[in-house]
Amino acid sequence: MNDQLSIAEALGSFPPEVWCGTIAGIVTFAIELVLVSKGIIFSGRNKRLEKARKAGRCVLGKRVRCHYRDKSSDNKTCNRRYVAQYEYTLNGKTKTKQITSLGSEPGYTIWLYYDEKGRVFTDGPTAKDLLTIVLYIIPVLVAGLVLKVLGFEP
Repeated sequence: MNDQLSIAEALGSFPPEVWCGTIAGIVTFAIELVLVSKGIIFSGRNKRLEKARKAGRCVLGKRVRCHYRDKSSDNKTCNRRYVAQYEYTLNGKTKTKQITSLGSEPGYTIWLYYDEKGRVFTDGPTAKDLLTIVLYIIPVLVAGLVLKVLGFEP
């Protein structure tokens, strides 16, 4: 006798609530991807950057200090986080801005942009992009909510 299940039998053994939750999570993720690609959600950073570029609000920052931290201690991979401090002059005042980059050492000079209130930012990717994390968490929460509403008990 063969006591092993085939893949079709194993997938057929899941209750319908699990399938509905899984499909809801996949559909939510697909909708998020379309909205991100169209620039409807998570585009605030890009709009702020374009607005600063059009208005000519940019200054050149020069690196004054740089150090790195190893993210893992296995000594097998180059998994470094560089922390560089840049000095720039805005409205006659010299200030500093700390930039964190992953993998490669940042350049000696970078362009820094600022908004109407004088807040400085860069055009590079951030080390911890919380919006990307939210992009992945929302479909999981939707799938869990559908499972709960349909009365699934593990």
